[in-house]
Parts: sequence; C-alpha cells; structure tokens
Amino acid sequence: MKYENIKHIDHWYETITAYKQGELSEQQVQELLRWKGEDAEHAQFFNEVERTWEQSREQVAFPSFDAEAAWQKVKNQTIEEPIISVKKKASPLSIVFESPFLKAAAAVLVLVAITWTMSKVVFKKPTFTDLATTTGVKEFYLPDSSKVWLRDNTTLRYSSAYNDEERMVFLDGEAFFEVRKDATKPFTVLSYRSRVIVKGTSFSVKSRMKDSVDCIEVEEGKVAVLEKYSRTGKELMLTKGMKASVDVYGSLKQSTDTAACAVAPWRTPGYSEHLMFVGTPLKEVIKDLKEKTNIFVILEDRNAESCRFTGEFDNSKPEEIIQIIALSMNMQVEKVGTTFVLKGKGCK
Repeated sequence: MKYENIKHIDHWYETITAYKQGELSEQQVQELLRWKGEDAEHAQFFNEVERTWEQSREQVAFPSFDAEAAWQKVKNQTIEEPIISVKKKASPLSIVFESPFLKAAAAVLVLVAITWTMSKVVFKKPTFTDLATTTGVKEFYLPDSSKVWLRDNTTLRYSSAYNDEERMVFLDGEAFFEVRKDATKPFTVLSYRSRVIVKGTSFSVKSRMKDSVDCIEVEEGKVAVLEKYSRTGKELMLTKGMKASVDVYGSLKQSTDTAACAVAPWRTPGYSEHLMFVGTPLKEVIKDLKEKTNIFVILEDRNAESCRFTGEFDNSKPEEIIQIIALSMNMQVEKVGTTFVLKGKGCK
C-alpha cells in the first residue's frame, strides 16, 4: 500500500489542505514543513496532495456564445432546409439533440457537474473547531463525549474528521482529559514536542511553546507517550501515578521532577501551587496569583502596585491567600463575584 509508512496520514492530509487554504498558524506551518523535510516519502506525499488540491480547483473554461444567434442557426439548419426522402417527419426534440453545437454544450455541462461533484465529495475541505480559554479553568465535551478541562491561555483544536476513524486533538497549553473508551479508535493528543496515545483513561498534558519540555501525568488507565516526530517508534508506557517528559531535542523519559510536571492539581477547586514571594511588588504578586492559581485580584488604588509583599503559601485556599496579603498590606478585601478587590493605600 502506497505511503503505508506514514503514520497518521489522515491528519497530515488535512494539515496540508489547510495549509493550502491559508488556515494554519505560523507555528503550524513550521511544523508541517519540518515534517515534510524529515523523510523523502513525506515530501512525496506533500507534493502529491498539493498537486491534487491545485488540480481540483482549476476553473473549467466555458465557451462564450450568443444563445439567440445559436438558436437561429439551429432553426435555419433544421427547419428551413428541405427534407428529402423522409417518410416520417422528425420531431423537433430529436432535431435539437442532433445538433453538434448543442451536443458540445451538453458535454461541457456534464464535465462541470462531474467537477463540482468531485470537489464536494473527494476534495471536501476539512473544518476545524477550537476550544479555548483566556482566564480560569473551563470544562468542555468533545464529539465522542470525552471530557476535557482547559487551563487559562490554552487552545485545543480538532477537525471535522474527529471520531471518523480516529480521535485526534492538537493542544497548546495545559489540559486534563477523561477519554471515553473506544478500542477501535485510539485517542491521540499532538502538542509541541510529544504525541500521547490512549484508548480510554484520565491523564494530563502540559505543552507550551515557551516551555522546554512537555509533561504528561496519568491519573487512571494506561498511556503511551512518544516524541512527536518519532522515527524509531520508541514509546514509554505510563500507568496510574506515573509521569513522563519530552524535551525540545526529542528526549523521552519518565519524569521524577514533580515541580516541573505537576499538571493535574490545578483543576481541583481551591488548589494553589507552592508560592513564595520575597519583597515582590504587589503588581507582580497579583499577576502570579492569576497565572498559577486562577485567583483574580483588582487593586482599588493603583498606587499600591509598587507595595512589596513577602509571604509563602502551600495549597492554600484563595480566600486565605487574599486575607493574608490584605492583612500584611493594611488593606481591606471585598469579593465581587469571583474577583477579589483590595481596598486601601497599602504599604503598611
């Protein structure tokens, strides 16, 4: 079978067609071109899909003609000319269909219909759905009823072909997955450096462009982790409680660095990472609280941004953190919805 060595060929077909439509980000284009250059078979497949895509969109040239003049010509040839040795008078319909001009026009129309059908069926343009968060943690359901939680500043993309033959998503950020079991359709997460393949389990993936590693952590079930563009097919099997990391050089290893790869607890209500501030401007403290604990704080007096705070928190509740900051800064706290407002001039 042609191209049998290309893994996830459907994904790459969709990616190439999306590239031709100008729908990929700069990062995605770079990844596609990198994949193309890795293997001669990749390049051949890329060129073939590109050529097919361009051919499918070539315009059919229609002959320009004057319909009235053409019909008059048909009348002159079929009605005004004498009929010799004709026992049975020909019907007007048969005369019209015997016209060479109309036969050519009919052939063109048939060609147009076939081209239109091929473009709709064979070269159907894939569409993509983006699930995204800018702040906080949000919960989503995928088309197969699998569930995913996305942390702030995270995007998860899947194509219209999702759940046809496989289930594949593309991650930029941090996500926790609860995958519905389906042995016939593996679930794959592609990110910046790694590829995670499962059939039904709960796990987390952390992958951002600015980071040096991807982190994967399994809560339940079994997960296969590979380097994104693995040529050897080497994979690391993870079970409950295990972690793995993939760095920018494609190094795949089981991770013991809990600080770097702690990707799951953030979805737990009230969770906060270990935080330590030493003489940190209040403006930076508020920024860290938003990024690391999803706590949103507003200063009533902007002059208090330069006040410096020293303190340490470990898995503390949001209310406790804000109360301690307010007490040390000689400020008051007011909660409006999910946002905390610190009132006062600060700088005790």
